[in-house]
Amino acid sequence: MKKRYVKLLRTLAALLISSVFFIPILMMLLGSFKNQNEVLHLDLSLPAHFEIQNYQHVLSTGSILRGYFNSFIITVGAVILILLFGAITGIIISRRKNRATKCLYYYYLFGLTATMQMVTTYTLMIDLNLSGSYLGVILVFAAINLPFSVMTFSSFVTSVPREIDEAALIDGAGPLTLIFRILLPIMRPVIVTNLIIAAIGVWNNFQVPLYLMSSAKRMTIPMTVFNFYGLYARSWNYVFAALTITILPVVLLYLCLQKYIVEGMTAGAVKG
Repeated sequence: MKKRYVKLLRTLAALLISSVFFIPILMMLLGSFKNQNEVLHLDLSLPAHFEIQNYQHVLSTGSILRGYFNSFIITVGAVILILLFGAITGIIISRRKNRATKCLYYYYLFGLTATMQMVTTYTLMIDLNLSGSYLGVILVFAAINLPFSVMTFSSFVTSVPREIDEAALIDGAGPLTLIFRILLPIMRPVIVTNLIIAAIGVWNNFQVPLYLMSSAKRMTIPMTVFNFYGLYARSWNYVFAALTITILPVVLLYLCLQKYIVEGMTAGAVKG
């Protein structure tokens, strides 16, 4: 009987904590279907009439499709670099125990706590002639997310028995074969975890494209929200509709791959 009450209390506590995150999302979703007068109340009431034209207006005037295209290019490019270099670096750090890899480990560990300096980053992009380009933003996002990726991959590989490496090498496998055909398939949970975390972080980031993307044609999807948020006027129903369209891809990505997240994060937390 006592265990049942404890379980009930845990469930209620989980629902209470979840409501802190769910209520703003529900408020945004309902607000996206309200007119300009109803949405100003910022409550959870149902709209008198569901204004589907809010989404039609946003899609036709807010450069949403262009924002989707730009965000897709940047997100895919950054995630590929994060996964590729994060996995390879993590494998090297966990498998080669020497002074160089130890220094490399602490270098990335420090990167988890270091904050991005936008002024120096912007200056560097100008010096490299990468300011305003897709490549420049992709490289910045890769640098921001690599420390976490390397740490999780390194911790995961540490828990993989070395006998697997030795058996592959005895069978004639080279370093690239060992990484791409032996270790990477085993690392699927942590790969998916890093993919989701990196994709969500890059897709939703507003600051980096704002400073490094000077062209309006290359604005990302979070930046398109400001087409409906001006200095003297704020169309909250359009803002909420744009925000709903913005978060839809990452929500779908998370729902499709969520079963790997707990497994990947737990495995990545094991340090041998």
